[in-house]
Amino acid sequence: MKKDEKTFHEVAERCTRFCPCGGGCGCKNATNSTSSTSSESVSCKSCKHYTPDKVCSLDLYQEIVENHNL
Repeated sequence: MKKDEKTFHEVAERCTRFCPCGGGCGCKNATNSTSSTSSESVSCKSCKHYTPDKVCSLDLYQEIVENHNL
């Protein structure tokens, strides 16, 4: 599975649970409204659900990559 900076960005843009705030904004209602977030910071790596083990804790990465042919 491809895991490079471009793909992390593309996945985060399409993720309905993307949450760049670190959890302090009530991310249980997170959406993919990345328009209020700086384009450079939209990445799986800046999401609260990206773990220190470098995986999505919600297990959405692979599904998004496959569904959007990334």
